[in-house]
Amino acid sequence: MHDKTSNSWLKLDNAATIYPSTLSRKFAAMFRLTITLKDNVDVDVLNTALNNIIDRFPTFKYKLKKGLFWYYFKQINKKMVLEKDYNNPMLRINFKRNNNYMFRVRYYKNRIAIEYFHALTDGYGGTVFISTLIGEYIRLKYKENITYNNYCLDPKSKVLEEEVRDDFYKYAKYNIKTSLEKEEFAYHYKGSLENKNILNIITAIIPLKSLKELANKYDITITVLLVSLFISSIQEMYLKDNKKKNRPIKVSVPVNLRKYYNSKTMRNFSSYLNIGIDLKYGTYTFEEIIKIVKNTMELNLTEKKLNAKFSANVKLTKNIFIRLMPLFVKKPLMSIVELMMGDRYATTTLSNLGLIKLPKEVEKYVEEMNFILGRSRGKPSSCSCVSYKDNLYLTFSRNIKESEFERIVLTKLVEFNIPVLVESNRR
Repeated sequence: MHDKTSNSWLKLDNAATIYPSTLSRKFAAMFRLTITLKDNVDVDVLNTALNNIIDRFPTFKYKLKKGLFWYYFKQINKKMVLEKDYNNPMLRINFKRNNNYMFRVRYYKNRIAIEYFHALTDGYGGTVFISTLIGEYIRLKYKENITYNNYCLDPKSKVLEEEVRDDFYKYAKYNIKTSLEKEEFAYHYKGSLENKNILNIITAIIPLKSLKELANKYDITITVLLVSLFISSIQEMYLKDNKKKNRPIKVSVPVNLRKYYNSKTMRNFSSYLNIGIDLKYGTYTFEEIIKIVKNTMELNLTEKKLNAKFSANVKLTKNIFIRLMPLFVKKPLMSIVELMMGDRYATTTLSNLGLIKLPKEVEKYVEEMNFILGRSRGKPSSCSCVSYKDNLYLTFSRNIKESEFERIVLTKLVEFNIPVLVESNRR
């Protein structure tokens, strides 16, 4: 019997098809998850833990290959190499030096970091992988008996067929008339571009309790609160900008589709929503912005709306002309489309992984978690957050020198009497 969970080659999932086309010497769509432990990392134990769990995640053991018409994944049999972490995260992975793996595991003092090329998985898949790695590391190092959960898997448990599946294809509807929605380009604030190897990172550590209290006051979720703060902060910058083009301010919010379907896939399965305001109608108060964000999310975050959006994308890749177009023609075209349609439609991003619950035996050794988005091709900055134990870790990554946007957002939080602790990778 052929085991479907360990094919020697694999088609890219529908969301992943765009990422290889945007790969260049300067750029790769990356994200990073870090876990900070109470003790320094034991590299030998980490190495053993990694080798113990890798077979539990068969879709992570593939390299990217060029076919005649599409990119595809081919299985790897080499061992994974650990590397030391340093100040400059998420430089494009040199696949050859990395034994062709599309992610890398790094360590520094008491921190373990994994950087993923987005074609491999999304934030959810990445979180399950790092949580399982930490679970195994703690089991080996401290002889703990782990009570596994949906984030931290038992490395000996059976790989389910649905973890390997491309759920975009499974759930897409072909019988409804869908087309990609037309959108307006968004306002981008300007700044002095950094060297391509530099990503400026600022992390704000915010007590969850005080954020929840503020969100409850307005009867909204933490995501709605943060998106509203972002829009309000960008509005301030927009009003001072003499060279601005008359464009809407929009925040792109990735959406984990697993919540809408019974999905266990470890591959990409997310969509996004661009939410914003148009200043040609005038300036908005914070309350008005909250109302718009809350209502836009309630109207659009429904299974039917989200399905129509990704079904249109799936239909596109099934189009006979696109399928038969050779890859050397398709790659530059897809790269242009992604640049035009992706980053041009949003001012910034807010990707919220939500509250991560690790098993209690693991939690006692883990101080904090962090989630960082790599540099964006067209937007000046991207933001991401994850909640762990009592704090929310909000991280801004930007490819410009100026930190005006972060300064305004964090000042607004402080004005709401929310304590904020700030860390940066720039001295």
